Amino acid sequence: MSKKIGKRAWWCDVCHVPILGKTCFACGKTGRDICVATLVPVFRPEIQYLKNQIDSEIHPLLKEGDIWVSPGNYTYYCQGVPILKLAATNDHVEILEQGRQLKSLTRTKKKWLMTLQQANRTYIEDLQYEAEDFIRRTVKSYQGKTTMVSFSGGKDSTVTSHLVMNALGRSDVLHIFADTTIEFPDTYSYLKEFQQQHPLTPFVQSRSKLDFFQTAEAIGPPSRILRWCCTTHKTNPLSKLIDSMSPDQGVLTFDGVRRAESSRRADYPRISDKHKIAREILARPVLNWTDFDVWIYLLYHQLFFNHAYRKGFRRVGCLYCPFNSSWSQKMVKYRYNGKGEKWQTFLTEQAEKMQHPNPANFIDQGWRVRAGGRGLDNYKTAIESTPCTLSDNAVMYQLLSGNIQLVHQFLRPLGPQSRVNGDKFSEIFLIHDYKSNDILASVEVGYADQAIRINYIIQKYRRLFQQRVEKQLKKLQVCMYCGACGVKCKLKALDADGTFDVDDNKCISCLSCVKHNCPIVKSLHYKGSK
Repeated sequence: MSKKIGKRAWWCDVCHVPILGKTCFACGKTGRDICVATLVPVFRPEIQYLKNQIDSEIHPLLKEGDIWVSPGNYTYYCQGVPILKLAATNDHVEILEQGRQLKSLTRTKKKWLMTLQQANRTYIEDLQYEAEDFIRRTVKSYQGKTTMVSFSGGKDSTVTSHLVMNALGRSDVLHIFADTTIEFPDTYSYLKEFQQQHPLTPFVQSRSKLDFFQTAEAIGPPSRILRWCCTTHKTNPLSKLIDSMSPDQGVLTFDGVRRAESSRRADYPRISDKHKIAREILARPVLNWTDFDVWIYLLYHQLFFNHAYRKGFRRVGCLYCPFNSSWSQKMVKYRYNGKGEKWQTFLTEQAEKMQHPNPANFIDQGWRVRAGGRGLDNYKTAIESTPCTLSDNAVMYQLLSGNIQLVHQFLRPLGPQSRVNGDKFSEIFLIHDYKSNDILASVEVGYADQAIRINYIIQKYRRLFQQRVEKQLKKLQVCMYCGACGVKCKLKALDADGTFDVDDNKCISCLSCVKHNCPIVKSLHYKGSK
């Protein structure tokens, strides 16, 4: 397959269909290069939206199959010619002169689809053969691992699902959906219909125990800088579910990630074992595909897809994602009015709570780039400490929040503990070195006054050890039991999902959970007054 295929979008002026390469295989003619390969089809609901914004002069041109859009510059093409230019931040639609010179085509939808299939047959066959061959080779390389498809309900995972089941000749490939609880309403509808159409395909879902809005109220809305939601509401519950399904051999997951989606993903490898979820191999059959490739594939095979795309959304995922485009944000308000109003109300209340100097800006765009916990409970990310007068090596800590009964659990990853004594009012325990069993520190906890006295006996690396102790105490003060720490433990010695419990028999004090930067601490951390 040519390396150029999929990098540009072409149009056949004879057959009046888009093509993935220079040659139209329906008529044999050379197509016309019209734009980069971000071209996506426009469907009736979006066409109706456009008609409401412009005069009726070019309404006859706006028909499914003839209208495509390049989302990068909001340019709409009819018959391969740019006819509309949309301002993403408002409802202004500019009618380009080229559009006024076109004549409406007369053909049935069936005829259009047949022509599209014939024109792109060779290109699709090449793409499909390469992807399915990759899938079969990858499954063979990782025999023994549970094969599954990461299914988001988006177009890319729909194509990936089709490729995997075709390549393996099976419909019983496990599909897993990470429900963030704030998915598009159309996504939930699509998932139900997908399962009805694939009754033999096992389908499981992971879901966070945390309420999204309650979490956002406590630590602020997720932003492009503080994207805590991916950790708390997607990765952590998904990791726990995957580990419970195949704790020993691990899993081989095929997902629909593509390099063209963002600059961050441009350097992603096609197969990876270095990512957020332990014992999972990620394989990406459509990594090098463009948006144009994906859409021609969907139309070629007439695959059923998420209805949100018909409504004008270019990507589907979380409704309130800080990375949503201005167009997507506008579509959320237009298509899902109740959901949009709920988010606007939350942002308004959040701006007031944070005493934001420019609430209107925060509600419109500012929340997307929030960098700290101004106006929130950022005091919890600090530790009140004073030197102990009884010992030069001891420090007194005052816990500002959190369950002080869990101090020994949060400090357990630093080393095994031996209990000296304790009752319902206080306890004393020692922290030992995991390998030598030497005493590193003694800890005295007073439950009534939320006070902790730690005598640092360790001499070498004392400063580093003390920093780790204080890091754990900060986590205790803000902990919402999201499970993030537990995900980092490869031995599964820590259960932090809804609780915080360390298994003494499994923990080897590897410090993976300690070194992990808590998303709650990060989101609340105070970053100046602006």
